Amino acid sequence: MRRTKSVVLPGKVTSRKWLWLGSGVFVAIGLVMVAVWVGFPRKKQTITAILSETGYFEVVPPSTFGGPGTINTIEYLSDGRLELHPTCDVDPTLLASKIQKSRTVDRELKQSLEKKLDVSAEVREKLSAVAGMQQVEAVNLKLENANILLISDESLISTRNALLKAECEDAVTLNVSSGGVVCQTRSVLEADVVYEIKYHNKISMEEKAKLTSEIAAKLDLDVHQGANDKVSGSQLFFGIRLSPNPIVLKTAAGEIKPCSRK
Repeated sequence: MRRTKSVVLPGKVTSRKWLWLGSGVFVAIGLVMVAVWVGFPRKKQTITAILSETGYFEVVPPSTFGGPGTINTIEYLSDGRLELHPTCDVDPTLLASKIQKSRTVDRELKQSLEKKLDVSAEVREKLSAVAGMQQVEAVNLKLENANILLISDESLISTRNALLKAECEDAVTLNVSSGGVVCQTRSVLEADVVYEIKYHNKISMEEKAKLTSEIAAKLDLDVHQGANDKVSGSQLFFGIRLSPNPIVLKTAAGEIKPCSRK
């Protein structure tokens, strides 16, 4: 018996073609998205990266030095952070009435800063001389109660004019002539710094307390009250913005370098 060939309407043929074409495009897009997600170099979330996105440099180690208006010689580190070397002494009364303080910190920045960040590698490098570090499994950093401290351009100028004389001027000249970059701080991020130390289970309570005390001393911090696995410091500067123009004196020789990374 002759089989009757099935009849497919032109509209159905067209719809099937579009269905297969649409499915193929969808699958292709999905594969591309997966490939991009797998291959894209996602940056590890660090304090340095978080601050850099908002125009701040991370200061190492966090301290109460280098506040708004102060004059410092800057050392840029290869990992994106910087060290401040105080160049001129400042009478606190000179800046007391000029510094403005605000608890208003960008919401996303605040949320990022208040997350626990694994800083084990950085801390181990600083604490390499501490005996017993093999007992430490991980170290997490958390920043709390963040504030912004800043100074106006007018106050930057008046402070600079008041400081740049006698030994301060000599110190600036010496640093610039030696290839240093001397800058004024425009604003800082201030916060309470808390390091949470995770020890291996085998360590005793006495060993934990002793090692925590040694770590606190090495980081120039205090053992967190009521805890033998935390060290902390209050109201420390951990992020800094510099005035863009370096301090340059006619008496200084050498290349003039900007207060920003090249």
